[in-house]
Amino acid sequence: MNQENFEYLYSQFNQKMQNKEFEDALFLVPELLSVAGDNDLDVFYTLMGKASALTNLNEDKDVIETYDEIIEKFEDTKNEIIFRYLAYSYYNKALIYAKSNDYEKELECYNRLLEKFIEDTSSQLEIVLVKAYLNKAVCINQLKERKDAIVVYEELLLNFKDSVNPDVLDNLAYASFNIALLYAKEEQNDEAIKAYDFLIDNFNSYEEESIKELVAKAYVNKAGRYREQNYIGKAIEVYDQVIEKYEKEQGVLLKQVALALYNKSIILSQLNNEKELLEVCDIIIEKFSDSKDDMIMNVVSSAEVVKNKEKFNHSF
Repeated sequence: MNQENFEYLYSQFNQKMQNKEFEDALFLVPELLSVAGDNDLDVFYTLMGKASALTNLNEDKDVIETYDEIIEKFEDTKNEIIFRYLAYSYYNKALIYAKSNDYEKELECYNRLLEKFIEDTSSQLEIVLVKAYLNKAVCINQLKERKDAIVVYEELLLNFKDSVNPDVLDNLAYASFNIALLYAKEEQNDEAIKAYDFLIDNFNSYEEESIKELVAKAYVNKAGRYREQNYIGKAIEVYDQVIEKYEKEQGVLLKQVALALYNKSIILSQLNNEKELLEVCDIIIEKFSDSKDDMIMNVVSSAEVVKNKEKFNHSF
């Protein structure tokens, strides 16, 4: 009978949560816990629901206390369902600390989560572990430890390299891209180029828009690293790869084509290669003159300035 009572009360709790009646939902928690009694799973669901309601009310201190209660009560649980969902207690607690930029405590939560659950290879935990790695790296970077952040990203890539989960793969591509960005910020251009190559080589065949965008950006940024090293020929070669590979695409990928053309035009201008510069400007104007995107419109305007300047110079 207690189980039936719990299920009825818990359905009422969920209905209030769906209706965003969070304070009313919290009023049901003491009764839910009373009815749950010694049923660990029911107690766990109730406390997790309580933490969710408090989160929606921005009661951060109470949220952390609730997650601490959950962790303390169920840290050594043998119940597989509770064990797997327990990982979210650590993760959600970390997010509360992230709201207040308390990176040290946020980092501690990710460390405890990964240490406790990394051996669990189940698909149910895969995404929360990946997110914990990503957030841990971001957190470490906020603490000005870029090299350590790179190590975390690399550990993530190693541990999940065989995953077939699309969401995980999307995050692995993101991690690869961030490794390259961090190396670039450290002005380690050779390492940045290697990281961009890793992303291109490993994710070039994926059709997901988010991954295709990261690969396109990797090409453009790789060319930028070559420019930094004054390897102009290599930079132009990579920009041409971007233009050829993505010229028939739409949306965000076309922005990378526009950026590649623009950057190539800058190089050609610096080389005083007037003939090819004008050809590139013509391509930009012809291909993008109808675009409503602010960045692309600026690229078109720059190309038009170059063309108009050339007309002016030849009018005398």
